[in-house]
Amino acid sequence: MRTQQKAAMFPYLNIGKSYTADGFGLQLENTGNGLAKVHSYQVYNDSVFFKDWFDVISTYAPEAKDINWNIMSSDGYLRNQMIAPQELKNLIFVRWTPESRKLERKLSGLKIRICYSSLLDEHWYLDENGPQPLNGPCKIEVEKEFGP
Repeated sequence: MRTQQKAAMFPYLNIGKSYTADGFGLQLENTGNGLAKVHSYQVYNDSVFFKDWFDVISTYAPEAKDINWNIMSSDGYLRNQMIAPQELKNLIFVRWTPESRKLERKLSGLKIRICYSSLLDEHWYLDENGPQPLNGPCKIEVEKEFGP
């Protein structure tokens, strides 16, 4: 396959923050031309790999009593999902409350790493430095994965 044809099928994932009058969140978007298959999804800080958003909240805002699914939304766990070109996934969105405003300020140390591939079996990982190519499939460490 020619390089131009191959490039036309590459996904390009980006993680960004979103702020609205209603709240804040983290989003994943495929700004590339091809489907992205997510193989690994990790949410962590310098010492802990989290299993779900409540683990994150209990670590960063243990005093928060009113941050729950009534003010949060998520497109769920990403592992093994396909993300289409121009598709946007809400990793987490939290409506503004006094507690969520405190939480938002504390989340600067939170990191996300996503490993994904194209339909042509090209592989990348995405972290705070943007997408980085891999020479083969991701190494998946189940104990570090976000989600079930």
